Amino acid sequence: MADAKPSWREALRHAFAVEPPGPATLNDAEAAVVARIADEVVRRGMTTPALLALESFRPLNAIGANAMHALTPFVSVVRDPSSFTTLAALLERRGSVEAICLAIEARQGNPPQSER
Repeated sequence: MADAKPSWREALRHAFAVEPPGPATLNDAEAAVVARIADEVVRRGMTTPALLALESFRPLNAIGANAMHALTPFVSVVRDPSSFTTLAALLERRGSVEAICLAIEARQGNPPQSER
């Protein structure tokens, strides 16, 4: 019996578990997408409006992620949707908006090489 079913108490203990507060931990693909977004925001000089928009819509990030998943077939017609779906999966997690904001703020103080 290697795959024993957890008891109802064990299942209930983790039924309402949420991720810890703070920025989300990014894997390599997510970090690359967030870095590209942050570089583009800073390059265009849109740091303050981008941070304001991200912070304003923080409670709706899961809804936005679901909308992005729904739009994936349309995006795939125009271009490769891999980074789009990676960003959508990131936005499903708690702390993702904070991770994106921190990346933008870090790039603001240290702009990409092409801007120096």
